[in-house]
Amino acid sequence: MTLNQLNLEKELIEELHNCQIIVVDEQVVLAESGKYMKMIPLVLDGLIRVFRNDYDRNREILLYYIPAGQTCMMSLVASFAEMKSQVHAITERKSKLLLIPTTKVREWQIKYSKWNQFIINTFLGRYTELLNTINDLSFKHIDERVYNYLVQYRHRYGENRVKLTHQKLANELGTTRVVISRILKDLEKQGQIKLMRGEIQLTHLVAK
Repeated sequence: MTLNQLNLEKELIEELHNCQIIVVDEQVVLAESGKYMKMIPLVLDGLIRVFRNDYDRNREILLYYIPAGQTCMMSLVASFAEMKSQVHAITERKSKLLLIPTTKVREWQIKYSKWNQFIINTFLGRYTELLNTINDLSFKHIDERVYNYLVQYRHRYGENRVKLTHQKLANELGTTRVVISRILKDLEKQGQIKLMRGEIQLTHLVAK
């Protein structure tokens, strides 16, 4: 994605060209809970994973992913309130990021109507995703959540090979490796997946 594809004011695009662009490998930490945000990442290419840690139970819970053309709502919240980040964010794939100073985020909201709408749309989109996450955690059985995650993974990456360990999948869904292994073995017995070392092949998995 290029800056011109963001549907922003020409003057703002010119200002964005003055921001730093970096290319980082996968699994690079961009935000850590308890630390201040000086820059807000706008994804031009790649994918960022945003999650929370429960240190008492040694578990993670996925909040949302940030694809190309989007930015992080939780980072925006931290910058607006000048507070420490409440989430962790890491690159899920090699990514190209535009780093926007937190001071510019607020300045541009006043100066550029399209940027202000971009920020509003970011909050609305993430708000919906977080409600869906809460709904899943509250009302859906873990078996259904695992199944849906695998279907969404294929849709998100366009691949039939999920390159995740059982522990990583447990982290994504806020559960334990033992539970994930049981569910995956059941799906394999049903012929819907095939378990390989370090990955899961989606053979006959279909969206419900």
